[in-house]
Amino acid sequence: MKKTKIITTAIGLCLAAAMFAGCSETTSGETVQASRMEGGQTQISVEESATQAATTDGYVFTYMGYDIVMGSEVQPYLDAFGEPDDEFEAASCAGQGMDHIYSYPGFFLYTREENGVSIVDAVQITDSITNYNGAHVGDKIDDVKAIFGEPADDWGFGFSYAAGNTELRFFSEDGETIDEIEIILKQN
Repeated sequence: MKKTKIITTAIGLCLAAAMFAGCSETTSGETVQASRMEGGQTQISVEESATQAATTDGYVFTYMGYDIVMGSEVQPYLDAFGEPDDEFEAASCAGQGMDHIYSYPGFFLYTREENGVSIVDAVQITDSITNYNGAHVGDKIDDVKAIFGEPADDWGFGFSYAAGNTELRFFSEDGETIDEIEIILKQN
């Protein structure tokens, strides 16, 4: 069941990536390195690289004290979090390297290759224990909208908010209760 959900989600993200990718020729940007300092604080350093710009102007997911920034290089997070519960790898739908899905307690971390570097593409929350700024899977839609305000887009089975180079998406199968929360990197 778990692998089926991961594969289904991977296929869905590949389709979304194929629709929005547009195979941009942009080669400038920044990567973000997260490291743990004494006292448990997180230090984030930004470096120029050949990947899409990674900024904290958008939505950020925090795990183990690390802010996971969409579009940033994934390796520092993988090093910090340790061995994932599960990992899925497939050739990119856009034909640019390999896509990975890493399963950690409470969330999935989606990555893709850009200019030879594996970057964070999305975070998906599917359990009721993990929350995003007070919103949980299982919450009523009205409660989530009370936290975040009116969404930028509402498409019937979900709604989204936009900030910087990211989108925060909430999905609902029954139109009343949140089934899934995603933070994604918008495609250029």
